[in-house]
Amino acid sequence: MSEETKTTQDDVAIRENYRKAIVALNLKRPQLALELMSKVLHAQPENPHALALMAVAAMRNKEYAQAEDAIREALRLDPQSSTHHLLYGIILLAKSQPLLAQTELEKARELQPLNPWPYYFLGASYLSLKPWPDADKARPYVYKAVELDPEEARLQALLAHQASIDANLALAQQAYLRALALDPQNAAILSDYGDFLLNYQARPQQALHLLKEAVRLDPEEKTTQQRLLQAIRAAHPLYQPILSYRTVLQRLSPSLRRGFGCGAALFILVIGRLILFLIKNISDIAFTKGNPQLLSIAIVLICLGLLIIAPFGLFMIYRAVMPPLLLFLIKRGWIK
Repeated sequence: MSEETKTTQDDVAIRENYRKAIVALNLKRPQLALELMSKVLHAQPENPHALALMAVAAMRNKEYAQAEDAIREALRLDPQSSTHHLLYGIILLAKSQPLLAQTELEKARELQPLNPWPYYFLGASYLSLKPWPDADKARPYVYKAVELDPEEARLQALLAHQASIDANLALAQQAYLRALALDPQNAAILSDYGDFLLNYQARPQQALHLLKEAVRLDPEEKTTQQRLLQAIRAAHPLYQPILSYRTVLQRLSPSLRRGFGCGAALFILVIGRLILFLIKNISDIAFTKGNPQLLSIAIVLICLGLLIIAPFGLFMIYRAVMPPLLLFLIKRGWIK
């Protein structure tokens, strides 16, 4: 066999393995894609496209260190590739390193400013910050991504998530419906919309229907499974007071939500301390002077304090105990 013929056959085999790796990823078989790309890289160790595909396969297989090594090598070979910077940013997000991810995503955006996906992932990175999403920084990226490609379902879903955090529930509802119209079989969008209906609209039955469909389409997704359990729990009558309370809070902006919690705690603390102060001083005077009327006032203040503070305390106990209890009963199969 001539050297030219052997080279041609090797090129054909490389292209075939590359094609098979893409098919394997589409079929959700990242381990097979990794094995195929290893063969390609054995023959062409400095192929940046093969390295990038290797990074995708490793990320899908949750082997983030291998994915990062592969994409860093791809960037060394092709540092001006917006696609490689974008992929590196996505890998860093998967590794829960949002600040480093944002640096790479910004590079991808600068290299290709008309590509909506760097904007999408930049917006998503700010909205995923814990414990509080940074909606103000996310907003321009989210709206720009939708402006660049208004017909992409995932961009509409991100807009809906942004709008729900902004307490713009009408826009969020509209964007979710638009996203599902564009891609009605997208399990992630069905799951997010079910979560929105549950936590922002207090509609557990409709959420339950959507989340069951999302689980059917993607039975391995842990987040959707947890949301389904939450929807089953929320549909139970014993959970309705908690659901109504959560829905009211979710409809507030993040700053108002934090202020409401702090304000309620401060109110209870101040009222409690004030009533205790009055009871103590009035009781001391009543016992010192032997005045039964002052003693009666102290008793009335005690009853008033209980009327003000006890319902709040009982609700907090109910809110702490009922969710895990209902989840336990659901997992045991006693509530379906």
